[in-house]
Amino acid sequence: MSISSKVLIITLVLGATLAYSLFEKKQFTEMLNVAEDEPVLKQLPEFKLTNFYTKEELTKESFSSTNGFFVHFWGTWCAPCEAEFPEFLKFAEKFENDNVQFLLLSVNDDDLKIKKFLKRFGDLPKNVIISHDKSGKSMNLFGTVKVPETYLFDKNFKNIKKFVGPQSWEMEAFAPRVKRLIFGQ
Repeated sequence: MSISSKVLIITLVLGATLAYSLFEKKQFTEMLNVAEDEPVLKQLPEFKLTNFYTKEELTKESFSSTNGFFVHFWGTWCAPCEAEFPEFLKFAEKFENDNVQFLLLSVNDDDLKIKKFLKRFGDLPKNVIISHDKSGKSMNLFGTVKVPETYLFDKNFKNIKKFVGPQSWEMEAFAPRVKRLIFGQ
């Protein structure tokens, strides 16, 4: 095989590889745009959980009198979750007087590890409820595949925002932006 034939074959292979990667990138970008514009989870699903401290049953109806409602998936085993947890609690405090509830849902975890982890934070904001989904079924129910992940629902349980991955909850603009989403201000 001549050198020019080898160069032609290599050029064709590289060209085909480049074309395929551009095609895949375009499809992935379109998928992300659809996911941002049209959330898969449109309404808060029916669920049955338990308050970690009081052992009271928690269902969708438990949050029917709120102005808004966060569901935050996390785990003690998750380094990004651990890093953002203090910020998220401070963020929740900003909504204590707005009747906005925060359900912090630990998944794939151990009760003793959760207790030890939460002990570091002392008293939690009054609008924060901790739950432990030992079965992990809630992740499938919400369509969550990794943590941390946070959903924001309005008073009618419509999903108005999904926050994927750790967030900068301490950013000054974050709370006003969320309040506009909830209250339309």
